[in-house]
Amino acid sequence: METRELSQKEKDRLFYVNMLKSDECICGRWKRPKMAFCYQCYKRMPRDIQLALYNRIGAGFEAAYNEAVKWLDD
Repeated sequence: METRELSQKEKDRLFYVNMLKSDECICGRWKRPKMAFCYQCYKRMPRDIQLALYNRIGAGFEAAYNEAVKWLDD
């Protein structure tokens, strides 16, 4: 069986899937699997970013996650 290298799009998707499976937030605190952030980080975000995080992967979640990380870093 041949193994092939993943495309960048597949690697990106895998990153978001693994992040959602994880139980650690980017801040290092515990988070629920299937959630993007811990409760404390989530509550700090503006409402529009919070709502955008409910988009599915491939339907806007990636952009919302990236925007949230940028917002939290500022």
